[in-house]
Amino acid sequence: MNHSEEILEKYKNEAVKFLESDFNQCFQQMRHYDSQLFDAVKFLATAYVGLIGIGIGLYEFGIKECRDFTVAVMASFLVALLLGLFMYMLIIRNRIYYVHVTRYVNEIRKTFLEKKPLGLENKSRMYTNYKQPPFFNWRSSQAYLMYVIAVVNAVLFGAIIFIWFSKASCCWFRTISGSVILLVLQLGIGIWYLKSREGKSASKSVFGKK
Repeated sequence: MNHSEEILEKYKNEAVKFLESDFNQCFQQMRHYDSQLFDAVKFLATAYVGLIGIGIGLYEFGIKECRDFTVAVMASFLVALLLGLFMYMLIIRNRIYYVHVTRYVNEIRKTFLEKKPLGLENKSRMYTNYKQPPFFNWRSSQAYLMYVIAVVNAVLFGAIIFIWFSKASCCWFRTISGSVILLVLQLGIGIWYLKSREGKSASKSVFGKK
């Protein structure tokens, strides 16, 4: 083996080591994004329960003591709503990171499995499509979390409207309409944004730059 062949062989070995390390790190990153998402949802659930509980407690205490805590109740619900909207956006961003890393993992796996190492033919059809998963998949666990948070946010918004217009006419109509509008806006914008990431590079999709 001459010097140039030795250099080429060394380069190939280093490239394989790099891809192996990159594959392992990306796989860990996938798990990190998944666990990060569920940790955020657990935190949000705790915050929802606490803030909604405070609001309901103040409302019942106000009725019992004949005092008006409307502003405080609305403030509690509003904080919960703002936190929920923030977490909704966080889930969408997390999904974008997750999809890009997963697609890259699939691409590396496809590159190696095409060579059929040790005769492995991938008869189980393990993921090798670098175009999958889609940014929006209505059946994914992350999508279900989007739905749940969007619904809770819509209910909170409806509760705020109900309290604010409790003495006005058409109170229930305003409440239901407000909830439905916010729900549709959240889901519509979230799904549109995720679908708009398709066909873009990771830099363009995440940072808006080529």
